[in-house]
Amino acid sequence: MKKTFVMLSAALMLLGAASCGNKNCSAGKGAGSDKEEVYTGVMPATDVAGIRYTLRLDYDDDHGYTDGDYDLYETYLQADSTSMTGYRDLKTYTTEGDFRVETGIPSNPNAKYLKLVPKPHESSPGASNETLYFLINPNDSSITMLNSQRELPDSTGLNYTLRMN
Repeated sequence: MKKTFVMLSAALMLLGAASCGNKNCSAGKGAGSDKEEVYTGVMPATDVAGIRYTLRLDYDDDHGYTDGDYDLYETYLQADSTSMTGYRDLKTYTTEGDFRVETGIPSNPNAKYLKLVPKPHESSPGASNETLYFLINPNDSSITMLNSQRELPDSTGLNYTLRMN
């Protein structure tokens, strides 16, 4: 009887975690009130057709949803006219680390941005170990990659924005 109850409880926990989806998930890691956001988009690259970014932010409620853990998947793309998307995946790198919401970029001292600090020992071989910055665009649920000086890219016509799923 006890064994059946434990198995049923575990199955219900798994079902609940699987059904929360990718957006504003409140299940997982046992905290009960953490939230999750997922952003995706294809950014330009010089030696491939683009890089598809998928960024999963797992906010902790401990500090008012201002920090947490992240997973970043960078998939390098090659143009492929036989594919329905027009691209073929070449290689994917995974970076794991911690993030914080901070305030103040050079062009706007009130702007909020994400600071992503990787944990190289938890990331895939070949993944970037650089700290990344993303400007939070609250009006349209998107984030825009900033350079290492926390400035917007100086590339007219190129898209460095990821959108929330």
